[in-house]
Amino acid sequence: MGSLFFDISVLSTMLIGLGIAILTILNFHEMRESFGWYAETVVVFLPLIYSLLSVSMLVIGNIYLYYLLAIIVYFYVSHDIGAGYFLLTALIIITYLSMLNPALPQGTVLLVLMTGLLTYIGTVIVNLLKVPILAKISAASFIMLCAERLFGTFVPIYGVHTLRGSVISVSALLITMIMMHYFNRYITQRVAEIDAITLRANKDELTQFYNLYYLYKDFGSQQFNEETLAIAILDLDYFKKVNDQYGHNIGNQTLITFSKHIHQNLIEQLGTNNFELYRYGGEEFVVTIKAVAGKTMKEVFDQLQDTIQCVTMEQLPERMSFSAGVAYLKNHAFDPMTTLEAADQLLYQSKHAGRKQTMIEVL
Repeated sequence: MGSLFFDISVLSTMLIGLGIAILTILNFHEMRESFGWYAETVVVFLPLIYSLLSVSMLVIGNIYLYYLLAIIVYFYVSHDIGAGYFLLTALIIITYLSMLNPALPQGTVLLVLMTGLLTYIGTVIVNLLKVPILAKISAASFIMLCAERLFGTFVPIYGVHTLRGSVISVSALLITMIMMHYFNRYITQRVAEIDAITLRANKDELTQFYNLYYLYKDFGSQQFNEETLAIAILDLDYFKKVNDQYGHNIGNQTLITFSKHIHQNLIEQLGTNNFELYRYGGEEFVVTIKAVAGKTMKEVFDQLQDTIQCVTMEQLPERMSFSAGVAYLKNHAFDPMTTLEAADQLLYQSKHAGRKQTMIEVL
């Protein structure tokens, strides 16, 4: 009896450790959704599933619970990645059995693939049920156990289920599912907290636009350089006077009102996907523009200026206006920093030419 509990604890500990490792890596990797991230998860998963097969063989005498990690990832992280892990698991099982028996029969290979496909299809069907996720994982795991029984029946030398092996595997499975459920709840909360902190770090508290830090972060993206047409810097005219004469609170309200009308007008003119708006500091804003289909850049900023000049605030007798400079990336070897500096120089010219106007580079 003591050895039974020991074997259950060994297999459970291994399963929990592997589950924690894969969930942590998949949830906290900084390059999520990139090709490198997918490649790294494959590289990490291969030794994890191999370790599971080895420990299962050592503890029970045959391989058990080999699709459990794929099931956990399918439900807790991503259906697509989970599906890929089902396939990877089948390939690793075939490789592992080939190491045990270099003359592995072709029928065994087909059986491994069939049991993997059966478990995956069952998991997909279970996912359609409107039940708690722990119930879904339990149902998918039951299908996995049935597939293992099928494998053991047809290839008893590799997977026959003894009563002792069934007790160990089912007990370890139950312990692991419960631990993974609560660990995933914890890690989900942590990811949400990190995302909230990242959002606060990347956005201006007053306007909720992306801040200077995020702007420079975008500048480092190759996609930004490939998609962006122009960079504009807008400066709210006479903001210092407003701040000094009417106070900080009125100044903040003015900035919020100004930024909201800029954002709304640009959506109406360019659409939501053709620009991004950043708070550059003080009363300045940066607009990165992808396309101005159907109109010229001058028409866009003339219309924007007309909109801003129609904005009124009860606390301010003066109408709002802005000065701006617009520079094209193509004119500056697609270097965003150089383009930003050029837009800043054009903004300087606009302000010294009397404000309430936009200086635009010739493309």
